[in-house]
Amino acid sequence: MLGREVLPGLVKKGGYMDFRNILGVSNLRHLRLVELLYACRNGLSSDQLLEELECSLSVLLKDVKLINSQQDAFMIVKFKGLYQLNIKSHVSINRLYADTIQQSPEFQIIEELLYEKCENIIDLSKKLFLSPSKTQRNLKKIESILLETGVTLHYRPLRLEGKESVIRHMYYRYFIEKSDRLESLYRELKEFQIKAITDLVNQFIQVNQLEDNYISRKRLGYNIYISLWRIKNGHYYPKEELGSHLMLPERNILDAFRRMSMEVFRLKLSSEEIKDCLWLSYSDIVVSSKIQLHSALKREGEYADYYYRHLELVEEFDSLLNFSLGHEKKQEVTINLLNEHLIYSPNGKLIDILFRQRKIFLEKLSETHDQAVKKVAKIVEGFVSRHQMYQDNDFIWNYVYLLITMVPQSLTLLASCDRPLKLLLLSELSPTEEFFLGNQIESQIYGNFEVHYVEKNLSSVNINRSELEKYDALITSSSVEEVPDEYPTVVIDPFLTNQDVFQLQQLVSKLAG
Repeated sequence: MLGREVLPGLVKKGGYMDFRNILGVSNLRHLRLVELLYACRNGLSSDQLLEELECSLSVLLKDVKLINSQQDAFMIVKFKGLYQLNIKSHVSINRLYADTIQQSPEFQIIEELLYEKCENIIDLSKKLFLSPSKTQRNLKKIESILLETGVTLHYRPLRLEGKESVIRHMYYRYFIEKSDRLESLYRELKEFQIKAITDLVNQFIQVNQLEDNYISRKRLGYNIYISLWRIKNGHYYPKEELGSHLMLPERNILDAFRRMSMEVFRLKLSSEEIKDCLWLSYSDIVVSSKIQLHSALKREGEYADYYYRHLELVEEFDSLLNFSLGHEKKQEVTINLLNEHLIYSPNGKLIDILFRQRKIFLEKLSETHDQAVKKVAKIVEGFVSRHQMYQDNDFIWNYVYLLITMVPQSLTLLASCDRPLKLLLLSELSPTEEFFLGNQIESQIYGNFEVHYVEKNLSSVNINRSELEKYDALITSSSVEEVPDEYPTVVIDPFLTNQDVFQLQQLVSKLAG
């Protein structure tokens, strides 16, 4: 199979928690088909696709025709016996997930459950132009997925109940994948009403000296909008958990936000309810300043316990990096781990809607940096086992992803602790060209290795076993049929191609293990 559901070395307890299973069989297959071709730009054969999709050739051909007729962002073509994906200029894979969510009745139902404007199945079916029986079937599928997150679907009236942070975060994930434009989230809001939300977010960040970046503002804005709907329908965040000593913005900003809330949601908000809209920060689920961290650590509750547990994990990670992280960086990494996961209970399930971005990243990384991923996975497995928390595989690979990506130089640092490798470069190039090629290899490949050269041209060098034993592997731009088959060898072009880089990275990673 082309895709791996579980990364090697990670525990296999629990399944992947996402909402793909609510899609109909054909829609799910269409989604998977485009994903497969997007991941394999060189193309895939009919046999490969049939195996992955578990369908017949006639079904595959119908799917290709239907996908191409319904949109123009991702066109499937066949070239030299392989199916390939032609992607429209300036379009990313995000478009696929946004379109799927917007067009699927299953996801339309999920969104309607936020607004709670339909009392029962009949009302919902009429609003979405679905039959009552189809609506009921879709609700049953949604209900089974939601139960895995601890959320209950009530039918009379139709509403969601459960841990409020999980419900709100689920809708945050939903809207993030549905659209990448903030304005499209705010249904029926006028420009000055949108401004009231964005002004509240911007000044809240400013007065509390919180981390200020695009994703932080976007996350707060989305969660305010979602929270207003939840509050309007009587679902409040636990007041006793909103204890952070953060300041609200100045009065004129609050007054504009209150006017918007009254105009749009018919809500007369108190200061406590505005804090409810800002639950991410006031509950210390997302900590984004040293002042807030200090306050969170002093509060009674589990934050301090979780913080020091995760700091222990980060210190283990630091030891893998040969103690390259200072106090500030270790603190930053620890906070980010907590910011990701305090939304869930210790044994909760990670929520994704359709986009498995992090999982895909790790799978691709494992193809070339398998040893690095395994090293980090090992300490994460030890961490979750020791503390009996976040036992699902979802959380484990997510911790691995976060640790690796939060330290930009992590791959270099992880490789520096491997045993040093000696790679022999042989070519028919001139000495200057050969040294240039060697420098390219050293600059583009992660690992603890040195490139070695010979003074003679390849044609005059007698490559024998005793000579090769001085080195760990051979890199050459020429045919070397005299080299034993079992000896680690990579044949490259005189100029380094993407495929060469891929092969060399695999070689170095494998030898390091």
